[in-house]
Amino acid sequence: MIDLLEGVRILDFTHVHAGPLCTYQLALMGAEVIKIESTTGGDQMRAGPSLEPGMAPTFLGQNANKRSVAIDLKHEEGLAIVHRLVKTVDVVIHNMRPGTPDRLGIGYETVKALNPSIIYCAISGYGQSGPLSDRPAFDHLMQGESGIFMSTGLVDQPVRVGFAVSDASTAVIASSAINGALVRKGRTGEGAFLDVSMLESSMTVMGLNYYNFLATGRERPRVGPNPLAQAGSVGTFETSDNRLLLVNGNNHRLFIRLAEALKRDDLLSNDKFSTEDAARNNWVELRQIFADIFKANTAKHWDSILSAAGVPVGFAKTPEEVIEHPQLAHRKSLTELEHVAGTADGKLTFLNAGFSVNDQPTAPDQAPQRLGESTQKVLTELGLSDLEIEHLYEQLIIRY
Repeated sequence: MIDLLEGVRILDFTHVHAGPLCTYQLALMGAEVIKIESTTGGDQMRAGPSLEPGMAPTFLGQNANKRSVAIDLKHEEGLAIVHRLVKTVDVVIHNMRPGTPDRLGIGYETVKALNPSIIYCAISGYGQSGPLSDRPAFDHLMQGESGIFMSTGLVDQPVRVGFAVSDASTAVIASSAINGALVRKGRTGEGAFLDVSMLESSMTVMGLNYYNFLATGRERPRVGPNPLAQAGSVGTFETSDNRLLLVNGNNHRLFIRLAEALKRDDLLSNDKFSTEDAARNNWVELRQIFADIFKANTAKHWDSILSAAGVPVGFAKTPEEVIEHPQLAHRKSLTELEHVAGTADGKLTFLNAGFSVNDQPTAPDQAPQRLGESTQKVLTELGLSDLEIEHLYEQLIIRY
């Protein structure tokens, strides 16, 4: 278990994707994450298709290493318990619409009064202020609102990115903000109010597009599967086995390597391609030349030849091919846990946090919990007696 955030306690009111992915990252760094869920179903992600009700794969994948506490915030006694928990943690995080936490009794001012040095992270679609702040937001909407949608796809057909990129980018930005606030708190003792918006997070990760526009006033064209619109030696090419080969000879040095590896030295002496500017001016013709070459053999063939020549290359892989790749095995990027509820054989493979620490993977070691699985233990640690816990259970204020 990685100990970067050992000793840090997080009270997590998030649900669905952006918030839970953020706290999953923090949990993999060693933070103790207490996941507060409603008593009537919990995190919405639990409700997807699954072998066990409440344990959908989309929930499992981002909720390992968390302690599930099911409690009714709308009940006075339930809220009182949450307020007691607030006093014991370093971070409170939610992804509710602005105003909702205040109505529930867990708004920033209330939480800060209970714990003056709290780090309070509020994730929302448009931020906590501004003319759109009260609007609901989901990944599909935010891809459009942020410009991601219009920058992706074919020239005449914008499309959404094939995964929840706005949610994911927000999770990364939020975890970064929390870690920064924790560093300052360790130095000064000061807490923080972190206002993280999906809109701004999405714009941040597509910053190159925006800087190009801000500097020139021109939008970058949509180029489909090709990364650059006017570079014939960069792109996606179909191979003889109908795979998509990805080649990136995006400067003249790499173009020379590419031409030599393909035994096409004639391209280097051709006035149309002999300089970088000339190649860009004739990129359509150059790309077609490469397309014809790559169509003559398999993706693995070209991958082997070009990688040996130092040309950046790969090919589009299926999830199965990625999971089985020896690079991931070498890096210990995947971790199989046992006793995972909602799976056929009790086992499930989890993704790590995307980095290692001193050659140790940031891997989960605790399976995702059923709704309320840690309720009793957390409340006992808080100082409640068995009789008090039983009373709360009988009144449907908690669930376990």
